[in-house]
Amino acid sequence: MFCDRVADLDAAERARYADLLVLIAAADGELVREEIQLLESFMGRAMVHPEARTSIRQGLFDTNRLSNLLKNAEIETLRYALRDGVLLAAADGDYDRRELRILKKIASSANVEETELKAIFDWVSEGWEWHAKGVKLSKLSARDDSLPE
Repeated sequence: MFCDRVADLDAAERARYADLLVLIAAADGELVREEIQLLESFMGRAMVHPEARTSIRQGLFDTNRLSNLLKNAEIETLRYALRDGVLLAAADGDYDRRELRILKKIASSANVEETELKAIFDWVSEGWEWHAKGVKLSKLSARDDSLPE
């Protein structure tokens, strides 16, 4: 999906990255198909070991870990989680206030300014538009009409 170095983070940071994404996915209390697909994709891209994924998935039910994850994470890990977390939060068609709260805490811990955070949200929005155009050009139908076009 992305050509970056998230898979080059050490194993503990890759697990922390995945844990942060799980918290974002679970924040609104509802996991939809698109969120699960993205979450699994991100863990695969980060080369999170299958056994570690099982443990990380347990975090879907424990949303009180955010402060520990933030205080121990490297800035690079937080920035990957922020970028991918915004995309993950958008997967169900809208941003829940609880997802936004987590994303803002990650941004703060990663020293990301509000204007930079807005640029990430804009990038996600532009990505949805780009994808929707590809679907239309290919004369295919989108699987879920609730996603932004």
